[in-house]
Order: sequence, then C-alpha cells, then structure tokens
Amino acid sequence: MGEKKDKKDKKREREEEPAEDAAAADAEPDFDAPMKKKSAAKSDGKAIPPAPGTYPINPTKVYMGNLAWSIDENAIKEAFADCGNVLSINWFEEKDTKKFLGAGVVEFDTQEGANAAIAASGREVHGRETKIRGWEQRGTEASEKRAARAAQKMEVKPMGPKPPGCYTLFMGNLNFAIDDDAIYNFFKDNAGVEMYAVRWLTNKDTGEFRGVGFADFATDEDLDKAAALNGQDCMGRPIRMDWQAPRQAS
Repeated sequence: MGEKKDKKDKKREREEEPAEDAAAADAEPDFDAPMKKKSAAKSDGKAIPPAPGTYPINPTKVYMGNLAWSIDENAIKEAFADCGNVLSINWFEEKDTKKFLGAGVVEFDTQEGANAAIAASGREVHGRETKIRGWEQRGTEASEKRAARAAQKMEVKPMGPKPPGCYTLFMGNLNFAIDDDAIYNFFKDNAGVEMYAVRWLTNKDTGEFRGVGFADFATDEDLDKAAALNGQDCMGRPIRMDWQAPRQAS
C-alpha cells in the first residue's frame, strides 16, 4: 500500500513540473516560430498544469510596460481616453520593497477598448513609448497556481560551455510581467553591467509572450558578470540562463 502511494506521489510531482525550455537555448532564436500550445490533458483524473504561454487572454485587460516612474492612474486614463474607459489599474511592485517595476495591468470597460489600446502600443506617455499587449489571465485555477509555484521552485541547471564569439544570453523561466526596463535594472543592480539590446520571444500569431528572451552585452567581461546571475531571483522567479551561440554567417 505504501509503495503504491509513493508511486502516485512521484507521478504527481512530475505532472506539476514546468515545461522545460532547454531546447530553446541550443536552437537558433526563431522569433517568428509559432507557439505550440499544450492542452490540459488528464492523467488518472489529474489535470496537467498548463505550460507558460498557454493561458487565455483576458478580453478587457492589457499589459502596459516601459512606463515612466512618474506615471499615475490619471495619466493612463488621459493618454488612452480615446480607447475607452479605464476601470482599474494594477501596478507591478517588488514584493518586499514595493518598488515600482515600470509596468501594470490596465482594465478597460469593453473588449473593444482593450483591443484599441493594444493597437496603440508605442504611444508616448510621460516621455516614454508604452509597450502594450494582451494580458494572460493566470492563477485562477488550482492547476495554474501549482504551475506558478513550480516555476518559483524550478531547479536551475549550470550553464554549458561558452561558445567562441558569444555576446548573447538566453533567458528562461521569466515572469510574464517582465519588460525591457525590468531586465535592464536586474543586470544593472545585481551585476553592475548594462545590456545594450534585448529580444523577447512571442507567438507570431497571437503576440503572446513565451516567457523567454535574449540579452546582448557589449563586452566579454559584461557578459560573464551577467551570466553569474544564473538562478538568481528575477521578479519572483529564478532566472534560467545559458550562452546563445552566435549565428553563423551564410
């Protein structure tokens, strides 16, 4: 009886592990590749937690990033008044320090308003171009909460051998609220280095963020310092990094 229970417990642990994105680190960064969605299939009556990027888009909520530190609710309402009425705004803050992370979720009163805001991505507010995308509704189901906890506890593997001429880091297990400012500040505050470019992997058809990206650094020294942060907490999740080999000239 005890042996049977142990097997069930091990099976449950395997079902709750987040989808592994190790293959993405070894492959060429195909930013237009379509995202494969996994269904919440049943196994012995247990739903497998959905992988990051498979959660449904909320029809009336949008993610807004790259926001100025001086931003407030009135500024957002005025800047997007032509899109529709803003019902609420949830600002992203660090859990312990309450430091504003330059992003938030804005809820409109209609789906048309949210779609209009997404179409207005890039609009300048307080001197900065606002990045806007549909907001994935997560954490409402028990399986989604288990997936979120699994991502927080994810064991980060050591990085592989550094390829010659590498100046790019692959980044995985990222918080879906992350944006350019947040990752820039992560490297600046924790490693004392500045990245000069970042690229996010999104679904070609839906524009959904896939939880991974690539960061470029100007020098080999900066790259090594940034890589030393592999496994460190980044917006509540241990960031998983690896070297991204340079693309071979054709």
